[in-house]
Amino acid sequence: MKIKSKLFRCIILITIFSNHSFAQDTIEKQILWTTDWSPDGKFIAIGGNLDTLKIYDGKKLKLHQSIPIKSTVTRVKWHPSKNSIAVATQLSEDKSSIINLDTNEKIELSGISPDGARALDWNYTGEYLVVADNDGKILIYDIKGKLIRSFKNENSISITAVDWHPKKNILITVADKIRLFDIQGNLIKSIKHRAEEVMLLSVAWHKSGTFFVTGDYGDRKDRSLLQYWNEQGELIKSSDISEAEYRNLAWNSRGNRLATASDTLRIFDTKGKLISEGNSEDYLWGVSWSKEGNRIITSSIQQNIILWNNRAEKILSVE
Repeated sequence: MKIKSKLFRCIILITIFSNHSFAQDTIEKQILWTTDWSPDGKFIAIGGNLDTLKIYDGKKLKLHQSIPIKSTVTRVKWHPSKNSIAVATQLSEDKSSIINLDTNEKIELSGISPDGARALDWNYTGEYLVVADNDGKILIYDIKGKLIRSFKNENSISITAVDWHPKKNILITVADKIRLFDIQGNLIKSIKHRAEEVMLLSVAWHKSGTFFVTGDYGDRKDRSLLQYWNEQGELIKSSDISEAEYRNLAWNSRGNRLATASDTLRIFDTKGKLISEGNSEDYLWGVSWSKEGNRIITSSIQQNIILWNNRAEKILSVE
């Protein structure tokens, strides 16, 4: 069974990196994988495979702080109420960590796969941090970085995204399937999101907790899907308008608009209707809303950082 699991994982990874019409070169290019706006709206964190986590001013995109981190930063997430940030890494000498930006204290997180992780998220109270790693392991930490428990995502396939329920200690992981777990590690539901063997890349609970949205990779034959699901995991709507995979998804603070990062910035409403579409010269990877919900920050495959308004119109960019 171990050999079969590893073989399937290799097949999935090969599919991710090479086997569809708009596959992106994720190995050689210096990609800005991830971005997140601070809860107070003052700063924006951006990471990628640049050996540095960068913090920018949220208004003018002026560089505020640089934190050396070897190799690839795959995900950043601000704590909901404190001036600290959780950082996931892979292919890196530096482990995933929690960084206090007031004191520069760095707490390395134990138990994560040597191959690193691509997914993490704080729960709605900020009491717990979940990291989902590249060996299909889910790890729960307290705010001080102490490992509380870990459990498997049914198999050893790399987990690409994780998101906590906005009101409950329930989380969703995406990889080969959508899976819902409680904080004890009990599997609530496992969902095969489409008939084809296509990897999922992104997930975002709506602020109400009554539904969530996922984005997948697509392949040579089948377009990438943006899918809306109710809380019970029943499909509500699918959209295939993107020309590339859905790398990341983010709801605004009001919960009435969803921003998606793919071949460009698109903004959808709660019913899955396209509201606005931007114009991007390269594929987008990271996406996050400002506190007020009037601006969006994106990061891209060619190291472009773009500030947009809430109609997907460009305001400012940094190359």
